[in-house]
Amino acid sequence: MQQPSRASRRTLLVGTAASVVGCVCALATRRPPAVGFAAAAPIPIERGATVGAPARRLGLVADAGRIMFPMGPSPRCDILDNFGDLRSGGRRHEGVDILATLGQEVYAVADGVLVNQADASASLSGNAWGLTAGDGTYFFYAHLSAFAAGLELGDTVSRGQVIGYVGDTGNPGPGNYHLHFEVHPGGQRAPAIDPLPLLVIPNSCSIT
Repeated sequence: MQQPSRASRRTLLVGTAASVVGCVCALATRRPPAVGFAAAAPIPIERGATVGAPARRLGLVADAGRIMFPMGPSPRCDILDNFGDLRSGGRRHEGVDILATLGQEVYAVADGVLVNQADASASLSGNAWGLTAGDGTYFFYAHLSAFAAGLELGDTVSRGQVIGYVGDTGNPGPGNYHLHFEVHPGGQRAPAIDPLPLLVIPNSCSIT
């Protein structure tokens, strides 16, 4: 059988290499068929809790430690993880309770304006402040024994400023000293969210 010449063999090898390169390029540029994945639904901000729709705790890991602790931790600081718990009249607890002793300092957690105030005659909150921060977030503090001297409704306060003192006014019962603290990111009339994942919690505090 006649053997191919050297030139013929070279032509054959070049042609084969070109075919291989062409196949590789075709594979590299071929796109996989589109798969019809449904877009993931956005995670909603927690809505107001009702008996039919209990409050849910969102895993706000990205925002953890964003809000300063609203109270001096000494001599007592026991945080109750009770956001969303059922209350009388079908209500849900819209904040967390921080057990303390009478007179521990309570702080403004952000620069803002004191937009609401209740006195000891308020059956649920007792002495209370409502603070609106510059970004519109509304913070609510209840059961104070007293307000910081010189503060009035409409005053501007600074982050870390003392605005009152822990007490038992309102509905806690005598001697049940604690601070009730709420966070409403969309303003006073917006749903509350669980403050606990957002707080910078001192090492001396416990959570139960």
